[in-house]
Amino acid sequence: MDSIRKYKTRRLTDRQVGRRVLRGKWFFMVKDELDKVGNNTTRYKARLRFIGNRQITGLDFNETCAPVAKFTTFRCILAMTAANEAKLHQMDVKTAFLNCNIDEKVYMEQPERYVDPTYPHKVCRLLQALYGLKQAPKTWYPKLDAFVKSQGFDNIDPDACLHLQMNDSEIIIVLVYVEDFLLVGSSMETINKIKKALRKRSEMKDLGDAKVILGIEISRDKTLGTIKLSQGKYAAQML
Repeated sequence: MDSIRKYKTRRLTDRQVGRRVLRGKWFFMVKDELDKVGNNTTRYKARLRFIGNRQITGLDFNETCAPVAKFTTFRCILAMTAANEAKLHQMDVKTAFLNCNIDEKVYMEQPERYVDPTYPHKVCRLLQALYGLKQAPKTWYPKLDAFVKSQGFDNIDPDACLHLQMNDSEIIIVLVYVEDFLLVGSSMETINKIKKALRKRSEMKDLGDAKVILGIEISRDKTLGTIKLSQGKYAAQML
């Protein structure tokens, strides 16, 4: 809720005649993660999600499509990282979609437990995207893409989420899957330079060496020069 207030995602307004008012719902998650030094940590997370399955095309949203990194690209980048003994780090954007303005007029009931006692009958006009809003990925990707390009990176076809930069014969890579970033460079100096640039755009969480991304566990043996991928935890969770 602090993030929602910080990014000024909504404005209280009177109910509009003939306008649909949809709802949001609180989702609570317990995430088991690895910190920078590889220790297991438990994080308790709450997120207000918009119930987007009730949105109507042409009324509440228009375009929704946004590219994400292909898994083929992901595996190729990891193979190249292992072969070249490059640094592989990970970051993610905190509350990514809250950074995005929306053009459509979308109204939502005040969220449970956070109804303004002074104006209990008013509704929220969304000014920024919320998770669950169908157009949220579409509004997020152009902003992210434009910023990464402004830092000297180029898109490489056919993956719109693969960004490369050539610098003194060194290849620097930024691979993006919505709000998860893989950073590849030959040195920590290079990696830290990328991180500093990304923090200029959004509030980021530095996860250090890449260990888990999109439910895929990354195990690296620098002595043997190998990177192994596993989805054991994800499979157990699904079962």
